[in-house]
Amino acid sequence: MKNVMIAAIFALFAFALLDNAEAIHTGWFAPDEVTGQKNPFLSDKGALAEGKKIYKKNCMKCHGPSGKGDGASAGSLQIELPDFSDKSITMEETDGAWFWKVRVGQFEMPPFQLILKDDQVWKAIIYVRSLAK
Repeated sequence: MKNVMIAAIFALFAFALLDNAEAIHTGWFAPDEVTGQKNPFLSDKGALAEGKKIYKKNCMKCHGPSGKGDGASAGSLQIELPDFSDKSITMEETDGAWFWKVRVGQFEMPPFQLILKDDQVWKAIIYVRSLAK
């Protein structure tokens, strides 16, 4: 009986790990209530330059200098990073969705709400969108 219980616990643990691994690849969606948020810095002439500095300091090590997901730390990650130079990927999400994802983080991406102020996140989004061709 004890062996059956141990096997059952092991099976549940293994299933939970597999389920989590599957979640990494099935999509990452912001809640509907945040997707309509507008970037308050779109008309700020200095936002792009500030966003570039923020990106270089906080994002480039994983996402790479041109946003292709080929940064120095990208090879050690277990997830595939998006290619921000691809306009179809960059424009797939609203500014509100980007803002939420950057702030909350997921899996290997840290929650930047602990690192960056809201205005810094918005400005970094402006820069990331500028990488798209």
